[in-house]
Amino acid sequence: MVEFIEDKNLFPNVKVIFDTRTDDEARTQWLSQRCNSIGGSEIAKVAGFSKYGSALTVFNEKLGLSEKFEGNIHTKFGNRMEPLIREWVQQDFKESTGITLKTYEYPYMMIHKDYEYFSANIDGLAKLGSNYRFYENLDTGEIKEIPEGELIGIEIKTASEFLKKMWQGEEIPDEYYCQCQWYMGITGLNYFLIIYLLGKEVKWKVIPRCGADIEALFKIGKEFWNNNILTKTPPVPLGLECETKDILYQQALDNDLEVTVGENKLVRYKDITEQIKALEREKEQLKQLIFLDMVDSKKGSDGVYKISRFEIKKDKLDLKALKEKYPETYKNILQGQTEYVNMRITKCK
Repeated sequence: MVEFIEDKNLFPNVKVIFDTRTDDEARTQWLSQRCNSIGGSEIAKVAGFSKYGSALTVFNEKLGLSEKFEGNIHTKFGNRMEPLIREWVQQDFKESTGITLKTYEYPYMMIHKDYEYFSANIDGLAKLGSNYRFYENLDTGEIKEIPEGELIGIEIKTASEFLKKMWQGEEIPDEYYCQCQWYMGITGLNYFLIIYLLGKEVKWKVIPRCGADIEALFKIGKEFWNNNILTKTPPVPLGLECETKDILYQQALDNDLEVTVGENKLVRYKDITEQIKALEREKEQLKQLIFLDMVDSKKGSDGVYKISRFEIKKDKLDLKALKEKYPETYKNILQGQTEYVNMRITKCK
């Protein structure tokens, strides 16, 4: 059983906004304001360390300029598993290390007292029954450990078996590292235990506090808030597909106006398109030459990389015929429509 820590004054630098367990007016008012703070799951995007979004993504979400993310099957699964993982890790940690790990829930939305637009909603807290050595370098004699009884933060993640490489060795995905440093900067904690369910196994890694990284993240957060959010000035896009979707969400495409596109963007776009075509052709040629070298073999190697070939068969559907001959069947299997904006660039006459 995981207990709650109810002390709202646990962290000196923090102001508690609401209790996440109660659906009261304070919670409703806070959540109804999109543009109220930068959270731990957003700072990595603002800092450019997330593949799921950027500063522009967060800007659009805060100002209501993009479609609000309502979650998906992955976030739903993560939310359902979080209480179980918080409990399971106590037994698994004890069996693996011989050290008792006591976990707690801390059910409060918090903001930094000095920067009230910096927020944290952590997955829990923990204490160790003995000193826990989480790093040892036998060559240099360097040892790092968490002292017995010190309060540490918990961040819980669920990961697919297909994402094993993200967690190999000492690796921690950049966005999760940023999230934990952000929380340590707000709460003052010195350690975070990032606990992750990888397939069917609960694992964990320690993220120690890094003052330099926290300072850098705080600086990025302050600049983003003051220069972009408060002035409603959008950041420059980084080229992520989700940014294109958000930009188009704000546009109607229902007029005949013609604008001037500056800074040779169209010329550069055409040049890059041609370069991609040339590289794709070279890539296909290399594939052909590799296949010729392999003859009938399924496997091969050049001493650095290995190659294996396998056949894949896919069904091909005549959607036009299906729609004409079996309209009801077509209607039943139709999964909505994909909308996108295409563009064509031609020479001016």
